Amino acid sequence: MPEGPEIRRAADRIGKALIGKEIVAGNWPYGPLVDRTHLIEGQHVIDVTSRGKAMLIRFENGWTMYSHNQLYGRWTVHLNTTTYDSRRSLRAEFITEKHAVRLWSATDIELMLTAEERGHSFLERLGPDVLDEVTTVEMIEEKLRSKSCHRKKAATLMLDQRSFAGLGNYLRSEILFAARVHPDDRPCDLDDDAISRWAHCIKTITMRAYHQSGVTVPKTVAEASKERGEPRRMWRHFAFCRNERPCLMCGEIILRLRYAGRRLDHCPQCQPSQR
Repeated sequence: MPEGPEIRRAADRIGKALIGKEIVAGNWPYGPLVDRTHLIEGQHVIDVTSRGKAMLIRFENGWTMYSHNQLYGRWTVHLNTTTYDSRRSLRAEFITEKHAVRLWSATDIELMLTAEERGHSFLERLGPDVLDEVTTVEMIEEKLRSKSCHRKKAATLMLDQRSFAGLGNYLRSEILFAARVHPDDRPCDLDDDAISRWAHCIKTITMRAYHQSGVTVPKTVAEASKERGEPRRMWRHFAFCRNERPCLMCGEIILRLRYAGRRLDHCPQCQPSQR
């Protein structure tokens, strides 16, 4: 499933093609959109943004198209003269004078009044979006110390969208590694320095993934790993998908754990438990 950085980059790409442009034609075959195409066609797009893992396309008439890619959704952007075929199911197609923007295979799509976005059943439950400029390290630290978070295991907390919107599986492993937090530790188990470090890593690692197309290590580290012949799924991270390989920081073997069936890779030497 795409995580916050991937959806934010998709929003950036779609925004370049749609913002300020009129939707001159299109195709909206998905159930919730079928009888409401008049709310989209002929409208100008005024904003494209993300909230956590959700995409929001806002129109000049005060309506918003909400979508969540879930596991299989995918956005594509092409010149409208380009022939593009996909085995995926088309959900929404926006045609402007120059571009064709399409959403494929997603199953969570709605049209809503822009003024009612905050009351949407998914959006209203989200915690602060880590990628938002208004979400500071201080706010994240306060959230970690809050009553709703301070007794949750790190492995659980890092996937709880009500706590921090946009984090997912690879970010979970990478944030906890960078913060030197064991997956079973809770904020209440850690001292002030550790919580501050954790908060800082939540922000910086997520921002790095956004700016570096999903790569969570510094460019020098990635280049060194490439030179050793490591595949992309390994060289882009410190811990995630590096299980059974030596830790890049200490040389200990990276171990894989599973929580509710989802993988989490960590270094037992760099991330000792405090419990």
